[in-house]
Amino acid sequence: MFIDSHCHIEDDETAMRAYAVGVCGMLNAGKDVDEIAAQIEMCARFAQLRQQGKEAPLMWTSAGVHPDSAPQKLAQIKVEDLLKAAENPFVVAIGECGLDYYYGAEYQNEQKEMFVRHVEAAGISGMPIMIHQREAEADMLAILKEGKKKYPALSGVIHCFTSNQAFAEEVKALGFYISASGIITFKSAQDIAEVFKQYPMSKILIETDSPYLAPVPYRGKINEPAYVVKTAEKLAQLREVEVSEIERITEENFFNLYLKAKKNI
Repeated sequence: MFIDSHCHIEDDETAMRAYAVGVCGMLNAGKDVDEIAAQIEMCARFAQLRQQGKEAPLMWTSAGVHPDSAPQKLAQIKVEDLLKAAENPFVVAIGECGLDYYYGAEYQNEQKEMFVRHVEAAGISGMPIMIHQREAEADMLAILKEGKKKYPALSGVIHCFTSNQAFAEEVKALGFYISASGIITFKSAQDIAEVFKQYPMSKILIETDSPYLAPVPYRGKINEPAYVVKTAEKLAQLREVEVSEIERITEENFFNLYLKAKKNI
């Protein structure tokens, strides 16, 4: 099955449209740990339908604070709050979290402090960390390398990877995954596509990051998990394999990273 490893959706109909085209799993990522009740409720609704023998996708969520919210949430969300949220059976990752110096250059210190808390929570819990990175490669690598020293088993993914080959090599050395979004279908993103041609196939996921970044031929429209198939098709083209192989490998990779998700099928 295809799995959209990172999306942001709010209605069941969008998820069911994806399920109808073979996207049978979705990680409906949390952006703020104190606002994930709706995501957990959606996960529970689909789980209940499946338990009743009805057609419905698998769905999971995550617990974290997006870097955009770091200044507002720094005084509220501690490591303990992340760990508590991660106890929910549908929460399979710590995040979305990270560093964004494109939009948040004026509050870098707050972002770094919040990101360190997420690395700590991931290390303590043994859960993977779901990372947002934009124009903050050096600081991110420094924090992750420190995290790996303290927690050697620390794992995770740079979601919606948009950086360069040099950063990809550093991420690979850490043993982290990278995730391909619809951006790899853009003509203007040849450098990013080249990264996905070379990165170890066993460490690649696919995603939409919906409702943003719709792939070609839907570019400019509201994105949704059903469109992750187009990203898979582009990745298959880049790797010179059948799309069914991308489907198989990225599903396997997803469950290798998100071990808790595999337990909750």
